[in-house]
Amino acid sequence: MLLGGNANNPRMLAASGVYLIFLTTLTYLLFRTGRIARYRSIFFSTFAIGFVITFIPMMLETRGNIGLTAQDMANLDVPLCHLTIPMLLIPGAVYGVLIFPTRLFSELGFFPMLFLWLGATIVLGKGWCSWGCFYGGLDEFFSKLSPKRKISSKKFNYTLRFFPFALLLVIVIWAFLALSPVYCTWLCPFKAVTEYVKPVDWLTWLQTGIFITLFLGLVVALPLLMKRRVQCGLFCPIGAFQSLVGLVNPYRVRIDREKCNQCGACINQCPTFSITKETLAKYKVSITCARCGRCMEICPRNAIQFSLVGVPLKAHATSTSGSLFKEVIRADTLFVFGALLFGGIFSNGVVAGSLLRIIHLIQTGSFVY
Repeated sequence: MLLGGNANNPRMLAASGVYLIFLTTLTYLLFRTGRIARYRSIFFSTFAIGFVITFIPMMLETRGNIGLTAQDMANLDVPLCHLTIPMLLIPGAVYGVLIFPTRLFSELGFFPMLFLWLGATIVLGKGWCSWGCFYGGLDEFFSKLSPKRKISSKKFNYTLRFFPFALLLVIVIWAFLALSPVYCTWLCPFKAVTEYVKPVDWLTWLQTGIFITLFLGLVVALPLLMKRRVQCGLFCPIGAFQSLVGLVNPYRVRIDREKCNQCGACINQCPTFSITKETLAKYKVSITCARCGRCMEICPRNAIQFSLVGVPLKAHATSTSGSLFKEVIRADTLFVFGALLFGGIFSNGVVAGSLLRIIHLIQTGSFVY
């Protein structure tokens, strides 16, 4: 699937081939070593950086800038972002209107993105936030840059992890009343690296300043200082939305009470603040768990595992020698491979495209064709 769509484009076919080798290598290393979080993070960060390298030059080529004009919005020339979906549902159901300036059936329009999100929710659930969301990959990237945590989380107030749910409620009601995608207009940190309304007056300059401030604070500075995904864990309302709708996915992260000794290593290392003293005491993870695998990787007793709803943890124990079929159908094998497959197909266009743009930069000094 990575290669087939590029059969008539030799350059893109070659770049996709390189990316396929990269993904295959990561898949092998992940399953060979069991370091799910490490190799997922490499994939996820690569996806995010590739998205930025591809998207911004593409906007410059098609529109001449990344600032949206009134004419762009009137022409419905704005690619739909999955972050807007919770805001679109109620106005669409009640009034039959789409409150985002995009086309219904264009490549990056409403229905293609809606079906992509639905597919991701079924395959990944909340795992979308660690395997498929290119914005989350930026948060992940900056959280990995610093070798040491500069801000301790020992006295951290974990009730802050519920703030995204409150913000979700606010923006859904606000969008319904205003008939406008208000999160995109005022609060999205990622407008700083995608597209935003072109600043032409004090109001649009204020909005631009908010975007840049939120991006630098929540996506860059705090992840660098805390070595955690602050934007994803403590701010993103779409992550909260995904926590709820993602329950349709059959995979869960569960803690084996027979193995866990309550050491708390998982609490200190969870990137999205999804394990607390209270949840660990009940041998559970929070609904906000993004399936990143970090807790499994650092648990000294191998007490945390992927599992399937309704299937006892005992059934997911490591298979004995020779039972290849049991090894293949284990929950961790199925989820991780499915997540890599979905993420790899979804990310191919931007990562392979970014590789070609990097080559073009070396040759010409510009990312723009």
